[in-house]
Amino acid sequence: MINLPFAQRENIGFQYVLDALKPCSPYGEERVRELKPFEPCQKPELQRQLSNIQRVLTVLEAQSMDGGKANERPRGPVCDLPEMQTETDRLRRTLEQDEGCQKALDKLLLVFMTVKNVRPTALKCLEATLNEIELFEIKRFLLKCDEMLPLFNEIQPVLQLEGISLRDTSPALDLLDPEHNRVASFYIGDGWSGQLRALRREKRELEEKLRRLPDGEEKEALQALRSRVAADEEHEEMRIRGELSAALRPYVDDMLHNMEMIADIDLTVEKACLALRYGGTMPVFTENTLEMTGMVNPQIADAVEGRGKNFTPVSITLEKGATVITGANMGGKSVALKTIALNILLIQCGFFPFASKASAPLFDSMYIISEDLENIDRGLSSFGGEMVRFNQVVRQLDGGFSFIMLDEFARGTNPDEGAAIVQAVTQYLNGQNAVTVLATHYDNVARHGCAHYQVIGLKDLNVEELQREIASRGGDVGVELISRHMNYGLYRVEGKQDCPRDALNICRLLGMDPDILAMVEKNYES
Repeated sequence: MINLPFAQRENIGFQYVLDALKPCSPYGEERVRELKPFEPCQKPELQRQLSNIQRVLTVLEAQSMDGGKANERPRGPVCDLPEMQTETDRLRRTLEQDEGCQKALDKLLLVFMTVKNVRPTALKCLEATLNEIELFEIKRFLLKCDEMLPLFNEIQPVLQLEGISLRDTSPALDLLDPEHNRVASFYIGDGWSGQLRALRREKRELEEKLRRLPDGEEKEALQALRSRVAADEEHEEMRIRGELSAALRPYVDDMLHNMEMIADIDLTVEKACLALRYGGTMPVFTENTLEMTGMVNPQIADAVEGRGKNFTPVSITLEKGATVITGANMGGKSVALKTIALNILLIQCGFFPFASKASAPLFDSMYIISEDLENIDRGLSSFGGEMVRFNQVVRQLDGGFSFIMLDEFARGTNPDEGAAIVQAVTQYLNGQNAVTVLATHYDNVARHGCAHYQVIGLKDLNVEELQREIASRGGDVGVELISRHMNYGLYRVEGKQDCPRDALNICRLLGMDPDILAMVEKNYES
């Protein structure tokens, strides 16, 4: 089971995605709070949800492309050829159908916004008598269901949402609204019972006499009689509420069903909106190979865009075994890892991954080990915290197919020991039933894995030209200019690869003393 702590979900940007969801109904909000990753055995349900997102996304994309100008489309023929005219008519009918679906969907979401959460009241009805306020809550919900049903019946022929239906609850509504006024109010009126009508008439007559009588024994006797009549009235109202509650009981399942369907539709639309906003795509499921092209991390992308820059999409292919990502510390290895982990978790939770193309397996478990996130409350060093967490992961690896992410593992110890540890860890994980991706700046780690990716960084940049630009604008802007020219994309390294010199180039660009640079270059050669 995938159960990442909140800090890890937040760190990779998953919580940011959840916070971007804005369901219209309390049932949709409830579904977001209860969201859990699917297990591989739940793949049919996951595929159902993803297929429904695709259906809604198709309509949203048409709406986005239309730009609200559907009514301005030319209605006349565009060609005199019969076969072309037939195709034109077909396209026109499709556009008009989509336009009607869009409007009905918008109206349905507006109704969702006015729905209250009456699930506790509906569940209470199964075992107890509802009071007048609770009956009013049920009636108001049933009125909303009455509004939703024709709108859903209008969108369903177009969307063909799988596994989603709204049930007709008008018979339950008729119980609470026998006069078919369809007004959002509830009161047990005189018409519910002849005995109730007689008791209320008697009570009004007694109250009229009491207003005219002076204080005395006769008034006290009438007050006592009025109290008895009021008690009988309350008893009769309770009897009526008991009968109404019992009569509603067979319809509670339909009400609960509609609540779940509201949540399903609501969350499906929200997921489709996110896919439209960040470029989500329908994933293809595989056995053990993950391949994603053009992945985006919305949290990082929005932050980068806020600074006037563009997020560099991440593309990678991961297979069972350990894949190593190398590059300079400024090169964005952690961003790549977070983006990969986020999009894997999105798929497992029934979202479209934010990528131009995606195929992935379903994992039984998911583990993230990062120095920034390890708990060192027990007095351990950051390296000690990492090792405790790693040992826990190793003990759990027999529980199925896993995804493991390690970000700069063992960087909290000295470089020689750290390199030896990471090499051994990579070698071990490369033989496990898991897809592992780890970022490291240590040398000679990639040869122990199944694949090696490197951050493009400054690889394709004319370093001397950038050095002149920095010199002309002043050294203080060096970091900003390097960041602007840094390519944070990944490329797959084939065969033996020399150690990247991005760190050396950054030292050179930021004006390190030439004598020191010469020593560094000599050490590189040795």
